[in-house]
Amino acid sequence: MKHTYIYVLVLFLFFSNLYSQERVLFSVADEVVTIDEFMQTYHKNRLDNDTLIFSESLEEYLNLYINFKLKVIEAEVLGLDTVPSFVRELSGYRKQLVKPYLTDAQVSEQLLIEAYQRLKSEVHVSHILIQADEQDTLTSYNKIVQIRQKIINGEDFQDLARKFSDDPSVKDNNGDLGYFTALHMVYPFETAAYETDLGDVSQPIKTRFGYHILKVNDKRPSRGEVKVAHIMVRSDSKQNNLVKKKIDEIYDSLLLESGSNFHVLAQKYSDDKKSGSIGGELEWFGTNKMVKNFEDVSFGLDSIGKFSEPFQTEFGWHIVKLLDKKQLPSFEDIKESLKKKIEKDSRSQKTRDVVINRLKKEWGFIENTGSLNIFYNILDKNLLEGGDFENVINGQGSIMFLFNNNYHNSDRYVYQKDFAKYLASHRSRLPKKVGSKKIINQFYKTFQEQKILEIESNNLESKYDEFRLLIDEYHDGILLFNLSEERIWNKAIKDTVGLRDFYKKSEKNYMQGNRIKASIYSCKDKKTNKKVYNRINWGFSNQDILSLLNKNSALNLSIEDGVFEKGDNKIIDDFLFSLDWQELQKGQVINCKNINKIILIQDLFTQSIRPLEEIRGLVVSDYQSFLEKEWLKELKAKYTVTINQNIFELAKSQKIDYSTSNQDNVNQFICDSFSSCFHQAGKKLGYSKNVYFGWNGRL
Repeated sequence: MKHTYIYVLVLFLFFSNLYSQERVLFSVADEVVTIDEFMQTYHKNRLDNDTLIFSESLEEYLNLYINFKLKVIEAEVLGLDTVPSFVRELSGYRKQLVKPYLTDAQVSEQLLIEAYQRLKSEVHVSHILIQADEQDTLTSYNKIVQIRQKIINGEDFQDLARKFSDDPSVKDNNGDLGYFTALHMVYPFETAAYETDLGDVSQPIKTRFGYHILKVNDKRPSRGEVKVAHIMVRSDSKQNNLVKKKIDEIYDSLLLESGSNFHVLAQKYSDDKKSGSIGGELEWFGTNKMVKNFEDVSFGLDSIGKFSEPFQTEFGWHIVKLLDKKQLPSFEDIKESLKKKIEKDSRSQKTRDVVINRLKKEWGFIENTGSLNIFYNILDKNLLEGGDFENVINGQGSIMFLFNNNYHNSDRYVYQKDFAKYLASHRSRLPKKVGSKKIINQFYKTFQEQKILEIESNNLESKYDEFRLLIDEYHDGILLFNLSEERIWNKAIKDTVGLRDFYKKSEKNYMQGNRIKASIYSCKDKKTNKKVYNRINWGFSNQDILSLLNKNSALNLSIEDGVFEKGDNKIIDDFLFSLDWQELQKGQVINCKNINKIILIQDLFTQSIRPLEEIRGLVVSDYQSFLEKEWLKELKAKYTVTINQNIFELAKSQKIDYSTSNQDNVNQFICDSFSSCFHQAGKKLGYSKNVYFGWNGRL
């Protein structure tokens, strides 16, 4: 029977290995890539707007993926994956990537929904704080209860706040915190604010600041978001009077036409060029998205189309017009930003607690509760102020807890020595006024949680295949970036001789079309247009023309100078590039009367090769592409690439199953009695004085 078992096992391993070989799509040197890994990566990276048919898209991606692997293998051969900076960077990314695996999706979703529902409203709250002495929290609690009773009996909340509250701001606000919404206060305080009825006083609330009671003065719907347009005149410390004069003139012009010309004036005069080009329109925004003054004025406009009087911010003078209002964005729209905020909020501990309890079960966590007693006894002033924690433990000490389902002895057991080292490393954070038992319990809880999360984190690659592939992706991506930076990007910038040689051989690719150096005069009206036209022809300088025409109003004339190619400026395109090039002359003045603009041609430049100094960035980019192509030729000559065309043709015709499933590879005993479980553990770990077994919470 024993021989039969071994024979079956050998056959199983043989066919498993044969199956794996048949799944190999291609190999580069000694590294193989299976069809499953390739297709998973393909679908992950394929763009939604990819217009190629499936088979053509797959061909294209295979070539890109092989090129990618060639570069990564070269980086590994050069030892770039052992460089300390690479190891640190990959470790940093891994810390971010493990987070979703160390949270509970269901609890996290509940917290998200709760936060979103609370964001729909704002609460106006007053509070009283009594700070709690860690050695005597009962006194603080009794005091806050007595204060609450005084309020219930009819005493004034503000009077009691001024008299008893330990909040330093009470002398200025009488305990009134104003309006706030979710994620602006610590979670227990926020919860009490939202769950206490209007006009009521809450039960005592414990936070890290002490004990609170709060009174809900008002509740109102969230202000939501607004969409506005604005005209901005940028501040100028040297010409404050002129800036104020200009914004006032724009405001007067708006009043004359009831704001209907806002779009035109924004395009013409706003110093915020990005929004000015579209009539001053800004993106939707809500609370705390803009500077306070701008935000308050915007939300203060009560009807669509209404515009404000000029007001000042740190950026300059503004006039704001209300275009639209809407309430809180949909849950899906702000879900991701909410997740990030909740991760940093105290409410995230709820998720952590659920995860810790789940992982304790998965890893077979068994605790030796008596192992803490020695720490209760040794923690004294001497140790708090510099004594050696570790030397009070003989050897490793006793086991504090173990992970029954972890078969690596190096991290299966956690000893008293480990906790002593942890305490020593956190000595500066140990409070000196708190009882020793409370200190030990607090730090032991954190230490225990860290160890549980650590063992899970260290085993994620073996538990979750998608995590392993993700880490591989980051590993290869960082290597590719580092080597490409050395071989292509930096070389193209530093190799000035090679760059110039490449430029000379490719001059025909850097031709520039005809260009016009011109001044564009934008006039307020036909009368101004005529005056400007005459003064240009009389030889007045631009500065003189501006001074004369804008003497009474800064809105009469503006001048734009530049060198323009076709497509750079619509006015130049319409009135100059639409003409025969031979008809244009230096010094020529074109009066665009129908739009009150005038163009003065300062100079004309015919088609030519762009100088390298003007287009260095473009040439460097092209040179980098050239270097990459040459590099790939070297790599393909250096490393053998073999493609399994049969399996690739099946993939292109979608006749192969490449779906993969996530597998949990944590080994657990399948047994129903002490003797059978102990027997399995012994076979797996061996029998010796250094091996421990947990059963029903005991070692």
